[in-house]
Amino acid sequence: DEDVYLAGRNIVLVGKAAVVCASRGITRLVLGPLAGNPFPDATPEFFGTMARAMSLGLAQPFHIDTPLAHLHKDAVVRLGLDLGVPLGLTLSCMSPVETTHCGRCSKCRERRDAFLDAACDDPTRYATPPAR
Repeated sequence: DEDVYLAGRNIVLVGKAAVVCASRGITRLVLGPLAGNPFPDATPEFFGTMARAMSLGLAQPFHIDTPLAHLHKDAVVRLGLDLGVPLGLTLSCMSPVETTHCGRCSKCRERRDAFLDAACDDPTRYATPPAR
């Protein structure tokens, strides 16, 4: 996990998104952190506090919802399949080769593991097959 940690990432992203939302009259931001996310800026307490801070700072109601926070990645894969999401077209790689997953980074490993744990075929194209 430490290879993908960026200190303050969600502080910056939520702050920027909240300003854009406020300028367009949008009062709800939906984010996709998953269960098991170890970072301090991906907790329910963090998102609740940020929502309150944005509401105060922007002088209008602002809410942050994280509907997938109780799910692990394999459950998200199954949900995506149930909803008909073309999972072979989604991208989660840290170092893609054009539109193809690199197959070497930790996000490619997590993706491969999620499909294995979900007991379904991985439609992802990898430039280098992920190590098992």
